[in-house]
Amino acid sequence: MPNRTCVFTLPLLALALAACSTGRQARNFPVIVAPAGGSFEEVLAAKEIRRYYYLRTGRPLRLVEGLPAAGESGLIVVGGKARPEVSALLADPALKAEVQGLKAEEYRLKTVRYEGRPCLLVAGGDQTGTLYGAYRLAEHLGVRFYLHGDEVPDSQIAAGLPEVDETGRPLFALRGIQPFHDFPEGPDWWDLDGYKAVLSQLPKLRMNFFGLHTYPQGHAGPEPTVWIGLPEDLGPDSTVAFSYPARHFTTLSGTWGYQPEKTSDYAFGADALYERDAYGADYMEGMAPWPAAPADCNALFERFGKLLREAFSFAHRLGVRTCVGTETPLVVPEALAARLKKLGLDPADSTVTRRLYEGIFRRIMENYLLDYYWFWTPENWTWQGATPGQVKATLADLAAARAAAENVKAPFTLATCGWVLGPQSDRALFDKALPREMPLSCINREVGMEPVEPGFASVSGRPKWAIPWLEDDPALIIPQLWAGRMRRDAADALAYGCTGLMGIHWRTRILGPNVSALAQAAWDQTGWNSGSSGAHTDSAAEARPRDLPSADFYADWALQQFGPEVAEPAARIFTSLDGHLPRPSTWVGGPGGLAPDSLAWEETQKQYAFVDDLAGLRAEVRGAGNLERFDYWLNSFRYLRAVARINYLRRNFTLALEKAKTGRDAVEKKRLARELALPLRIELAAAVTQAQAWLMASVSTSGGLGTLANWQQHLLPDLLTRPGEELARLLGEALPEAALPPREYSGPPRLLVPVVRTSVSYGEILKLKVIFIGEMPETAVVRWRPLGQGSFAEIPLERLARGVYAAGLGPEATSDDLEYYIQALTSEGDTLRFPAAAPDLNQTVVVLPLSGE
Repeated sequence: MPNRTCVFTLPLLALALAACSTGRQARNFPVIVAPAGGSFEEVLAAKEIRRYYYLRTGRPLRLVEGLPAAGESGLIVVGGKARPEVSALLADPALKAEVQGLKAEEYRLKTVRYEGRPCLLVAGGDQTGTLYGAYRLAEHLGVRFYLHGDEVPDSQIAAGLPEVDETGRPLFALRGIQPFHDFPEGPDWWDLDGYKAVLSQLPKLRMNFFGLHTYPQGHAGPEPTVWIGLPEDLGPDSTVAFSYPARHFTTLSGTWGYQPEKTSDYAFGADALYERDAYGADYMEGMAPWPAAPADCNALFERFGKLLREAFSFAHRLGVRTCVGTETPLVVPEALAARLKKLGLDPADSTVTRRLYEGIFRRIMENYLLDYYWFWTPENWTWQGATPGQVKATLADLAAARAAAENVKAPFTLATCGWVLGPQSDRALFDKALPREMPLSCINREVGMEPVEPGFASVSGRPKWAIPWLEDDPALIIPQLWAGRMRRDAADALAYGCTGLMGIHWRTRILGPNVSALAQAAWDQTGWNSGSSGAHTDSAAEARPRDLPSADFYADWALQQFGPEVAEPAARIFTSLDGHLPRPSTWVGGPGGLAPDSLAWEETQKQYAFVDDLAGLRAEVRGAGNLERFDYWLNSFRYLRAVARINYLRRNFTLALEKAKTGRDAVEKKRLARELALPLRIELAAAVTQAQAWLMASVSTSGGLGTLANWQQHLLPDLLTRPGEELARLLGEALPEAALPPREYSGPPRLLVPVVRTSVSYGEILKLKVIFIGEMPETAVVRWRPLGQGSFAEIPLERLARGVYAAGLGPEATSDDLEYYIQALTSEGDTLRFPAAAPDLNQTVVVLPLSGE
């Protein structure tokens, strides 16, 4: 076979130049072989293997198209099962049968020999399976994937071929996530880069589903995810001629217990982390708290529609199915209902409902790619149950939607979801009433405290999707470790015959173990699922523990997170906490609330001995990246303990304040306030300041920025602001400075990048948003170069506002796979870098193939 080392089609042209220029250096290292004329996903798989090999070994391997002539180097052959490059390695009849028998999304990893040299086969049952195999190989190299990004150990390995023998077959046809809109901790604060960053992680986790819910008119809505209107209200190119006020969360919104507030009024120095007073996703800029005029209402739907168009097209290229939907029965926004009445139409008429669904579906068809549209049963069905009249109305609504989908020839599949699978009278009711092609799904009840709905066992002959909670919103401000719970829910879903397994969530990084455990359990349950954990009755489900064992999971997780020096004791700590982490937060007027604790602190703090145990390991951690990850969790746990202390001190202060108010007259009230309440208020303010310091030390994503907003706008008003005003009235004077939350941040300087893209399109501008906490830098630059090649170019960061800076790496950088790091120098001589292990281990970005099937 001719040597094709330097012969490439367009998608590989840029890599060809690098491969040819480094051929002599890499001669004794493996060569990555992509199929001739490979598809988008096959070429991406080869490029990703090249990238992760470089991160783990420091060697930029050659990437060639087609099998090269005989040589000394080993080969990593990547492609679908029908590719000739793959077939050439299938001399073993048993291996040939295995590879040829692969189904869609399945993969085979196998170390073999070809023409006397070692080869690693990465074969897929289809294009997506090939990509999954590439990412699974990266995991064998020590890389781990999460929603917030990739995590790579500091220590490097030899650039040889690992001995691998693995077949991957998913246990569920659909596997993915359901990010929930409504709070700033979640996708409400994702812009297009945020969506693409998360979507690019899904195939790495071997996930293939991304679904969104849309709140109707009410506490949080209407939201702009799904436009509701008549077909005649659609303009050209999916524009809308009539709409209504809609929104996603901004700091001026005032929903779910969050008080509207400008970010410039934030305490503890948190104001520096936001470049706008009305902070939110970029498509909400100028729209807070609501769009002001009819043209603005239309513009918001256009902005978010464009985001979904680009994001969902990106998802489809990666093999990810997309889903949006509304609650059922359809809630008609007030402005739309008024317009319908003016037109002589009754919003409650089923014919009008069908026309509205026709409008919804037509706009989706013209605007973005969609695989599923789901209808959510309302939340009160889980707390209050559903009346016969409500069930009847829901069935009529679904019938109208089905008729509308048929009329417009909707290319997507209709499905159900919601807080329950069906009404309490018959959880499988929809199975009897709806066509077999419609998937049925629901999230776990009791915000995930309940296991997977046993009613799934009574549903057969159709797709059915279980959706566990990766976290719950009552404790949204604190860590939640649920790897064992994810295993339990995945095992139950498998036993009930579910064909889909998705996780509902808001945040990303803090959910790393939960996301990883759920993703793994969608492919392999050997070793921890004996087959008896699934159940088919409510009573049997209640008899089993909520969490399955997770020691093996955390043994691997801690090793890759923190390094071998502390892996074993750290794993023991996390294993002991999984499913048992203290919860000093609950729903109080909104997500992640605080409630006074009546226990003595001497007793409560015993629950947090693990914090000091973990801190005792810190001196043994080696490597800047390992230490950054260790400190993230250590500071998160320190923050958790500080929240518990706040609850204790708050109770004492509240009791003292109430005591002061019982004084006989103003003089005695003032005395009691000064003697009893003020010292406790000072102690409480100090505890809150300490909690914020630990929180600021761990913020690293947009979800962390949302948690800060929760404190400033939901928690502090009732915790410090209003009680402080009451105390000042009793004292007859302003509170001393020690009793007030400080305006400034007093901790060490930090640099964070809240959204990390790991892939870009050819020539796309890679936008970098960089936030500095504490002292602003004297100099701040981005240094980049083609992956593993040459010297670094340098561009300065530009200050947008406050502590927020930005830079863009343009077509010169994004014409080829690249690496970069950010470096800043403060006036005090501190050097700040992202990633933490830079410049030894930089952030890498793969440039997506230019073409392909």
